[in-house]
Amino acid sequence: QQRLRKHRRQVPVTENKPTFIVINPHCHQGKGWMRWKSIRSQVIGQLPLAKEMVTESIADLAVQLHPILSTDQQSCIISAGGDGSIHQIANMLLERNEPDKHRLGAIGLGSSNDFLKPFRSFVGNIPVRIRTDSITLQDAGEINYIDQAHINQKRYFIINASMGVTAEGNWHFNNPGKVLTRIKQINTQAAITYTALKTILSYRNKAVRVHFNGTELLIGLSNINLLKVPYVSGSFHYQQNILPDDGVLGLNICANMSTWELVRTLMSLEKGKFHTGPRRISTLVDQFQICSATPIIFECDGETAESTDIRVSVLPQAIQLLNA
Repeated sequence: QQRLRKHRRQVPVTENKPTFIVINPHCHQGKGWMRWKSIRSQVIGQLPLAKEMVTESIADLAVQLHPILSTDQQSCIISAGGDGSIHQIANMLLERNEPDKHRLGAIGLGSSNDFLKPFRSFVGNIPVRIRTDSITLQDAGEINYIDQAHINQKRYFIINASMGVTAEGNWHFNNPGKVLTRIKQINTQAAITYTALKTILSYRNKAVRVHFNGTELLIGLSNINLLKVPYVSGSFHYQQNILPDDGVLGLNICANMSTWELVRTLMSLEKGKFHTGPRRISTLVDQFQICSATPIIFECDGETAESTDIRVSVLPQAIQLLNA
């Protein structure tokens, strides 16, 4: 623990930079705009020179951010949305490979807001990271994979990535049926728990080969979480000592588990417990690879894709994040 803590860097910021608040009005099952309006005056009171930008889609987000990211001017970009919104903006920043240029903050208008956990600062009842006078340098995860068209692709994550039950659960959560849609409207944590249990009950282990820390294993994939933030969804979390700029990811593997074992693991993770054993591995890595004969769903920061060959690595101190 002491070895990791000495790497942490929080950087005071004295110069003023243009600040942009990028609002996703459709997050949280369409409640994003209402949630933003409930705190807008308080946020603008703290950031009086900030410019508001309302985005309607990922394409619209790219169009609006392009002139900001293409100039030599440094800026603070604050995502007012959910984890998917912060993921999209972080990917745009990381693709440019200019870690000293732009700073990223967040206003948690979404359902789970894992990026902001543990919540330290609020405006109203909304968690935020909007201190433009202080930043943390954070590592990012990089995923290289081959898509279904056999084209090499790349994605980044600043919260966590997963394969197995968690990834498939995220896919179902992002593509809900009528029942789940209704539960999401009523209670987010109930919707997350419902999705997790439903996914576990229908899930079947998949034969995969994993490589990490000089080890190669052939396993039945039940679940894998790669963490930069220990919160994976709602109240489910690990207690690994992962710090923003320690140069590693927390790797947690569940292999060859029965349905009941997965349910018990889920229940334990709600309390932050993950006991290692013959079917549970917990360690730190800077690289990880998983290969499968058939496509498997993987997830990064809540966004999902499919591949048979997924390679994960760490980009040290790749992005500047505003503090809470």
